[in-house]
Formats: sequence, C-alpha cells, structure tokens
Amino acid sequence: MAQGQVQQFASAPQAVSSRFRSPDETLAKMNNIMYDRRVVRGNTHASLVQTQPDAAEVRKQREAQRRRLLRANQPKKRASTPEPVAGRKHMDIQTDSYLEELTERTVEFEAETQTDFLLDRPPSPLFMPAKIGVDVDTQIEEGELFDFDVECEPILEVLVGKTLEQSMMEVLEEEELESLRRHQEDFEQRRNAELLEVQRMEAAEKRRADETERRLMQQAAQKQLDLMVMRKVVSKSVASAHLSSVMDQTLAHLFDAGIFADSVQLACDNKFMPDMLLKAIQVEVEQAAEDRNVFDDILQNTISSRLSAHEARLTTERERLAAIDSAEREARNEKEEERQARERLAEQIKLEQDALVEWEQYVPPPPPKVPEQHIKEIDAEGKAVYGEGLLATIPAEKLEELKEMLAQVQTANEARAPAEGEEELPPEQLVCGKVAPLPEGEEGMVLESFHVGTAADRIVEEPEVPAGEEGAATQAEEAVEA
Repeated sequence: MAQGQVQQFASAPQAVSSRFRSPDETLAKMNNIMYDRRVVRGNTHASLVQTQPDAAEVRKQREAQRRRLLRANQPKKRASTPEPVAGRKHMDIQTDSYLEELTERTVEFEAETQTDFLLDRPPSPLFMPAKIGVDVDTQIEEGELFDFDVECEPILEVLVGKTLEQSMMEVLEEEELESLRRHQEDFEQRRNAELLEVQRMEAAEKRRADETERRLMQQAAQKQLDLMVMRKVVSKSVASAHLSSVMDQTLAHLFDAGIFADSVQLACDNKFMPDMLLKAIQVEVEQAAEDRNVFDDILQNTISSRLSAHEARLTTERERLAAIDSAEREARNEKEEERQARERLAEQIKLEQDALVEWEQYVPPPPPKVPEQHIKEIDAEGKAVYGEGLLATIPAEKLEELKEMLAQVQTANEARAPAEGEEELPPEQLVCGKVAPLPEGEEGMVLESFHVGTAADRIVEEPEVPAGEEGAATQAEEAVEA
C-alpha cells in the first residue's frame, strides 16, 4: 500500500458468529464417524436413490437467482430533480445527518518507517506458566445459570419490533418516493403547458410587432411619396409662373432697347419733332407766357388792394368760428369715440363667445381616405389590371417591383396554413394600390403606389356625405374661422 493512502472498506462492518470451539469438542467430532459427511445416515437395508433434478426447473431456479442478484445489486432509482426555471440554477447540498467538510483537495500526509536489519529466528516456545495455588471445584445445578426461554424473549421482542419498524419505515419511504414522483410528473406537465402557452403568446406578440412595424414602414413610404408628389407639383407651378414673367420682362427690355423700333417713327422722333415742330411750339409758348405774366400782374395789383381789407375781417371771423367748431367737434368726437369703443368691445365679446360656443360644439369631419384598388395581374402590354377588368399604366421604374410583389403574394397564398392551435386559415394576401388619372391632355389611369395587404386592410371608397350634413359642417368651419 502506498504511503499516505487511507484504507477504505467496500462494505459496512457487520458482526460475525463466534467460531471458537473447545479442543475437546473438535477432537471428538473428528474421531466420531457420525459427524463425517461421507457417511450415509438412515436405514442401510434400503438403497439410496438420488433423483435427477429437472433441467427446466434448474434453469428457472438459476434465472430467478440471477434476477434476485440483479435486483440486489441494482441501486435504487430516486426521482430526479426537475429542471430549474429560467433565471435560476440548482446547487448541491448535503442532506445527511452528520455533515462532512468538503474540500477541493484530499488531505494527504506522508509517513516513513524503517525496520532493523535482523535475521529470521525460530519461533518462540509456548510459554507455560508454572502451576500455583489450589484447585477448587464448584457444583452448578441445572437451571441455575441460564434459562433460554426467559432470556430470549426480550431479545426476540426487540428483533421483531425493530424488523417491523424498519419494514414500516421502508414502506413509508416507498410511498413518499411514489408521491414525490407523482408530484414531479404533475409539476412537469403543468410547466410544459405553461411553456407552450408562453411560446404561443410570444409568437403572437412577435407577429403583432412585425405587423405594426410593417404598417409604420408603409405609412412612412406613403408619406414620403405624397411629399415628393407635392414637391413636384409646387416646383412645376413655380417654374411655370417664373417662365411666364420672364417672357414678358424680356420682351419689355427688348422693346425699350429699340430692337423692335419703326424707321418712320424713329425718323419722326429724331428729326421732325426736335427741329421743326418743337421750335415753333416753343416760340408760341414763350409769347403766351409773357402775355399771361403781364395780365396776371395787372389783376394781382387790382384784386390785392380790394381783398386785403376783406381778408382781414374774414380772418377774424374765421378764427372765432373755428375756435367754436373745434371745441364742439372735439366734444362730439370724444363722445362718438367712447360710444364706438363700447359698441366694438360688446360686439367683440359677443363674437368671441359665439365663436367659442360654435368651436366647442363643432366636430371636424375625418380627412377623406383615398380608396385603394385590388391589383390582380399585369397584362401583356405591361398594364395593371384592377377592379372589373380596368387597366392602369405602370411607371417603368415600378414595373419589376410590382411583378415581384405579385409573385410573392401568389406564393404566400399557396403556402398558407393554419397556425398552431388554430383551425382557420390566415387571411388571403392582396396587392392594394392607389390609382389616379393621367395629367391633362392624356386619357387613362396611372398606378401611383401599391403594397401588400389583406381585404380588411384595403381602404375602400367612403360613402358621400348628405347635403344637409355637409352644409352644417361648412357653417361650423366658417364660424370657427371667424
């Protein structure tokens, strides 16, 4: 055995029966022929018939013995611990009555020994001490030392009681193990059912999240497309207005620059008008001006002398009347301004109250939704077929995308199957698109946008609002704007 290695037993220690026999008893059995197993006991006149055992019976006995040995050697199966739930883990602990300290490394130690170099010697003779003292005899009668029935009764009671108690504990332990096994099976069934329900709910939530994301992406793409179309329309209108004004301005500049001048008009303006007509007119105008100046001087001197006195009297009277009118006008203006201010304030308060009441009572109508058409296929001419055989022109940059989308929808409809735990098929997918008329001067329809959806997702044309309700809504909008 290696140094430092601890001796271990394969089985637990147990008590063995005493094999001590007195030398006299052993010697008597050896010399007595009745204890020899080779001697047949019984009547020597009858022949000893040894029966041959049946082969089938021997095989059965051996098979039964083999099964007993297998059951005895087979360890008892204990109910396994269920798997931990998500976020937890199992940990090994000691459940014995006496705990033992566990270490990662076994305690080791070294010990050395050295025997002296001695030669073998003969065995020592048996020591026989010398007899000393006096022999004394004691007579023991029957029944004085040991009564088997009386002495064995408590021992048998203890053995039987312990055996019954141990068997009862084993039965209870088996019942407890069976109860634990049933409880574990029930727990595993309920946990598996809960896991299936959680997986189903997670799948449903994932489908809803994917559908929400797809709807948001479609709405963002549609919004971007509408914004692009609006920008194109605004750009076109701005360009048209700018070009029309540029043309007028260009023609005006060219006309001012003399590009479109007439030769007759140019000769008249440059030669006839300055040289002849303008000089004669200038002489006549200067003579008339001198005459008017002389006449104006005469009249001015005559009238000024008469009007000077009258003007003085009129000035005094005007100043007096102006002062009176100014005072009255200021008083009337102040009263009129106060009255108008009160009326304007009352009217403004009344209008604001009416507008507030109308605004609180008005419910704006929802914005109209553009109806969508079911795009069925693409004909040989490269046009989209929708509705009851109607055709719509497809832009060249969207033709391949529409073909791929129609192929994907057809493949998905052919491969659709009911979801796990459901009997109904999922709704059939459709290609929905918005159709608009071509620009002025062209006949037909054009496919503006399209997407994948179902019959429930497609936007249908809303019914027309009755004239009475439309008029009431218009009046409410006008009241809110006022």
